[in-house]
Amino acid sequence: MSEPDFPPRDPGPRPGGHRQARALATRSAILAAAAEEFATASYHEASLSRILERSKVTKGALYFHFVSKESIACAVVDEMEMLCRAMVDRCRGLGLDPLRTATQVVREMQDALDGPVLRAGQRLCSDGFTGPDRSGWPFRFWQEVFTALFVEAAAARLLVPRVEPASLARTVVDVSGGAFIASLAVSELSDLAQRVCENWELLLGAVADPAWLEGFRAEGGMGAVLGPHLGRGGWVAEA
Repeated sequence: MSEPDFPPRDPGPRPGGHRQARALATRSAILAAAAEEFATASYHEASLSRILERSKVTKGALYFHFVSKESIACAVVDEMEMLCRAMVDRCRGLGLDPLRTATQVVREMQDALDGPVLRAGQRLCSDGFTGPDRSGWPFRFWQEVFTALFVEAAAARLLVPRVEPASLARTVVDVSGGAFIASLAVSELSDLAQRVCENWELLLGAVADPAWLEGFRAEGGMGAVLGPHLGRGGWVAEA
């Protein structure tokens, strides 16, 4: 007589899975708290006790995941790098032309600045406490991203002939960095979107193919791209 054919028994969730999920949640809480702390304070000013307070984890849990403040800072920069690469991937996946893709990258950057990870990572890199190879990483990364997009734009004849893509990319990075520093000093970043909108309208007006520019402005230009961040104070160049 054959054995009855019972369905396989569900063993249920494994204890190890619960432990791993808790560990990941704890690590995420620490990194979120650290990003908040590093976004508002320099590396030296940042306090492990405030990170603990923000994260609501125990001191033992913090030191289980991270051996020092430096290791936490490096992990925050890792998070920033992943965030930046994901932003670019999303924008490239939209199927837009290279110049419109570049403007969407700008929009994603502005979105990300509403949270602490990008601001914290940039500050830590500038402070130089995450190693010499990473001190200029944000600037190098964005220059590479925009150079690639502008090379594609030039090949598609979306730029006027005299524009050199790498020089334009350097200008974008330099102007963007200056706008961030000025806005941080003057308004604690509250007018950054307006500055970014103005800068990009002026740059595109100088370098974009007139036919492309006409179509982009008909869509609302950078004001439409950055709209949610501009509020009532946004500035958009006249077409």
